Formats: sequence, structure tokens, C-alpha cells
Amino acid sequence: MRVWYRCSRCGYTTETSSWLWRCPKCGGPLDLVIDGLKLTLSERRDLWRFSSVIPVRPMVTLGEGYTPLINAGFLGKNTYLKLEYLNPTGSFKDRGSAVAVSKALEFGVSTVVEDSSGNAGISIAAYAAAAGIRARIYVPKDAPEGKKSLIKSLGAELIETPSRAEAGRLAVESVSPGEAYIGHAWNPWFLQGTKTLAYELLDQLGHAPNAVILPASAGTLLLGLWIGFNELLSLGLINKVPRLYAAQAQGFASLYEKIHGDYVREPTRLADALRVSNPPRIEQMVEAIRGSNGDVLVITDDELLQSWKFLLRRGFIIEPSSAVALSGYIKLRESNYLSDDEDVVIILTGSGLKYIDVMSKM
Repeated sequence: MRVWYRCSRCGYTTETSSWLWRCPKCGGPLDLVIDGLKLTLSERRDLWRFSSVIPVRPMVTLGEGYTPLINAGFLGKNTYLKLEYLNPTGSFKDRGSAVAVSKALEFGVSTVVEDSSGNAGISIAAYAAAAGIRARIYVPKDAPEGKKSLIKSLGAELIETPSRAEAGRLAVESVSPGEAYIGHAWNPWFLQGTKTLAYELLDQLGHAPNAVILPASAGTLLLGLWIGFNELLSLGLINKVPRLYAAQAQGFASLYEKIHGDYVREPTRLADALRVSNPPRIEQMVEAIRGSNGDVLVITDDELLQSWKFLLRRGFIIEPSSAVALSGYIKLRESNYLSDDEDVVIILTGSGLKYIDVMSKM
């Protein structure tokens, strides 16, 4: 397997012999190009079951991946829930963190730096702890207290900033020699972790689903699925990429606006994990939606709250941001975008155990 970086904006290419998270020539997002891709399943029951298609040695693991996929007959006979909130730190971000931190460790970094609204920060802090290296996490000051407490409990340095955008700016500016900015919204190694979800769905279902519905903000899950399913297509293991439907929170719907036009609404009060205004890979996110014949929907807080309560009453302890996927499913069914005989997967991305204080007020 040969791997190199390629800029999605200007086409610049270079070897993966150093840690890069954006193009040194134009500042655009970098992708990994893999030559000689072959899939050989290992006997493991975690993310590294698919190590043959991940261009990173499994140096750091907490047992991430291979989360349950259950049939949700109460929604439809061919509807499935993928329980990504059961990953080690309670979110799908563990897939990307395991791969990105493993690569950072391979490059010998002393400290990993991340900006996050919470889940990615928790995840990077945990994997840094497992790797025996330091972590510095920048978060907006209004991030949930439970998430901030977890970051600190994991031994990371927590730095609060006025806003989510400021967290990103300050994190980038703080990086010193010997440190690595993870920047999950930018990081090409992180996407090599999230792409395993596509391989896993094929492995668990025995075939590719017709459609996948997921929350979307910075695009790491959407693009991971797009990369993974396209690799499976190139390997001849599926005949078609599933339709990808992205559900976005009100007030933070840049992908929706890019495809459908302006959408003005009060910013969400509930979906804190989806508060990204200017995702750096927005053009690639558009390509994933259009290329898969999918679509993007905007979910209001009222719709989110109804879906959150519904799933909690069914025993699924998810965070509010995860509930937008169910709201998206309901809208798609009502609009006849999904048929009864199609296999549909709804991704539940984050754990509600980080929101006990919020649930107590419901």
C-alpha cells in the first residue's frame, strides 16, 4: 500500500513522511490517496478488524468500533440503528481519534492539540492518555459542563474560549514544535478512522444499506462514510454508494445553505455538538450529498426534542445532537424519500450520559 497527501483545493501532492493537517501551499484540506488498497478482515471485533485498509499501525486502541447495529422494528421493518454512542468515550469520534493519535504517536509528537465543542475533545484526551502523551483541548466556554469535566478528568489541559470559532483559532496558534494539531475537521488521518463505519455496516448487514441518515456539522462522519463506501465500490464489494442524508441543527446549517440556499433561524440551544459554522471541507460535503443522490435537512429544536424524548423512552441514552438523525428520518419518510422495502441505517452518534443534568429538567 502506497499513501500520499493530496490537496483537495489546489491538487498539491507530497509524501506522508511528516505530520500535515492542511496544505502547505494553499491552506486547503488534505486527503490521503491510497494505492494498492485491499481488504482482508482480521479476527478482531473492533475498528482494527479493517486494518488492511487503514494506512496506520494500530498503536493506540480503547476497543473502539464494531458498535451494535440493531433492527428498529418500531420505526420500520428494514430500519436499523447504529449505536455509535457506545464507543469508549461515548461518540463516533473515537474512530477518528484512534487512527489520528496512533499516527501522531508514530511521528513522535509530545502533545496533541484539539479544538472541540466537547465530544472530539473528550475523545482526543482519552486516546492521548492511552498513548501516554499530553493533550491540550480548546473548547467554547458554553460547552456542557459534563463534557468539560470529562476532558479534565482524563488529564488533558482544558482551555475555555469565548466561542467555538475562537477555540479553533487559538488551538492552531498555540502549536509549538513537537506538538501536533489534530484538528479533526481538517485531519486526513481522522477521516481514515471514520471511514471504517462504511466497512462495518457492510460487514454487519451483509450488504450495503440503501440509505444512511446521520447528524452533520464539520462533516467528519459524512465524509468518512463517503470515502469508505467509495472504496468498497472500487474494490467491487458493493454496486452502489448508499444515499447519504445529512441532518443539521437550526442556525448551523451551512451544508443546507450551500445546496438549497439561505436558511435563517435562531441558533440551536440543544444540539451543542453540531455548532460548526464554517466547515473547512464544505465543498467535499456537498460532493458527498450530491454524489450519493442524498440530501440535507434542517432540524429545529422542537423536532429534535421530540425525537430525543422518543428514543430515550425506547431505552436509547443518546445526546440531543444525535436525535436530529431520527428527525431527519421522520421527515424523509413523510416526504416519501424512503420506501418500506429499503434498508435504512440511522446513526446515533453521541452518549446522553454526558447530559444527566439536562435530562433532570425534562
